[in-house]
Amino acid sequence: MAEEAKPAAPIQSSAPAPAVSAAAAPEAAPVPAPPALPDWAQAVRAASPEGIVAVLGLPGGDGAADVPTFEIQPEHWFAVVATVKMQGFTAFTDLTAVDHPERSPRCDVVLHLRDLREGRLVRCRTRVGESDALASIEPLFAGAGWPEREVFDLFGVRFNGNADLRRLMLPDDWQGHPLRRDYPLIGPRALDPDGPYAV
Repeated sequence: MAEEAKPAAPIQSSAPAPAVSAAAAPEAAPVPAPPALPDWAQAVRAASPEGIVAVLGLPGGDGAADVPTFEIQPEHWFAVVATVKMQGFTAFTDLTAVDHPERSPRCDVVLHLRDLREGRLVRCRTRVGESDALASIEPLFAGAGWPEREVFDLFGVRFNGNADLRRLMLPDDWQGHPLRRDYPLIGPRALDPDGPYAV
């Protein structure tokens, strides 16, 4: 009986096996540089770094806001507002206040200025206590005199250097400041039919 043929042994190549290259690690995505403040805002901050508490509502700023906002130390109010004006915000828009009786300092004084060439709006805001006073910006914006008087009349915030700081809407002998949130809604004058301010 004939022997069965054995299968031939596989031919081994003398050539070295190709090296398996390790998978290249994916390159890390570059980290984008943090946005920088616009040049005009950088100029304001650089002019008074100790006077700026925060810059809000701008790329590279300290937080969000609906309008670009400079939070200002009250003792630097005049200097920072003057610098903002030099950056093109030459149109006085309005000045008012917001009362926070649960907080100290209790009042926010809020100023809006506009750059008419570029159509930009900026807000300047500071906090003032009941015994504090702000430097008047009337020398920078002649139209600020009466709004400062209104804030003095209705909120009790004093402005040093205002040319005519007296009540604007209420009589000089009126007691209190009606736009403060703790102002009584009903008082002796409202109840006195023979009082000088009866209606």
